[in-house]
Amino acid sequence: MSIPLPDELLKLPHTRDIPFERLTTLGIGGICRWLFEPSTEEEARLFVGACVRRDQPYRVLGVGSNLLVLGDVAEPVLRLRLGGKAARSGLEFTAPASHGHVALAEAAAAAGLSGLEWAGGIPGSLGGAVRMNAGAHGGEWGQVLARYRFLTPAGELVEKAPGPGEFGYRRSGFPPGAVVLSATARLAEGDPARIHALMAEYRAKRAAGQPRGVRSAGCIFRNPPGGSAGRLIDAAGLKGRRVGDAEVSLVHANFLVNRGHATPSQFLELMELVRAGVKEAHGVDLEPEVEIWR
Repeated sequence: MSIPLPDELLKLPHTRDIPFERLTTLGIGGICRWLFEPSTEEEARLFVGACVRRDQPYRVLGVGSNLLVLGDVAEPVLRLRLGGKAARSGLEFTAPASHGHVALAEAAAAAGLSGLEWAGGIPGSLGGAVRMNAGAHGGEWGQVLARYRFLTPAGELVEKAPGPGEFGYRRSGFPPGAVVLSATARLAEGDPARIHALMAEYRAKRAAGQPRGVRSAGCIFRNPPGGSAGRLIDAAGLKGRRVGDAEVSLVHANFLVNRGHATPSQFLELMELVRAGVKEAHGVDLEPEVEIWR
């Protein structure tokens, strides 16, 4: 069921009743009743400000590569469509939040800047990657982030450098409702050929060790301290377990995939089955890494 929205919001670019199947890499969920897609920082500021003045809850969506939606979402959803390319200034590389994450790593490599090789196989947008402190192969955004711009939940524009302890394993200090607008990485000079070679090596490892040709949201559970969620799930004998079209991947046990027409309830049931199985086998409580919209 849709909800009425104020005229000041409806003046901003938006569409109605979009299936989350089209908005997420997992391809699961209900209907997004209101999708707002600002193309400028000012439009994003106007969106947040209008919601704040009306005490209207909203949600922030990136590319949807780390998201499980369990039903319809009546609140307005913000997805940035900011223009602009990545720009180099010395050893720093800045890009808008809606810039493709893989494309950013490729652009840095082409510029002869080293430090984002690990990012070359991680899908999604820059804003989402910074927000969740995405990482791989020993690298993560918290290691290279020089500064970032964002809107607070009150609509205030802030630009700052990361503070101590602000970024940790798959987490950041952004409060709910904050909107990342851009980010700057501090990198190092490197040989483009060596950078591209390392990126190719990482991509090959990713391709060999992760499912292909099926829809997924990446790793579903966080790695527990000192361990690997995928290994624990595999050791518990859960690879290949299915609930309807939701399946624990036979390639990588921490990938729960949509084999075609999985429903939100099937996917959530499979997640709980996996958590219970790992708890029984290893005494470990797995925590979701994927964001869940209820």
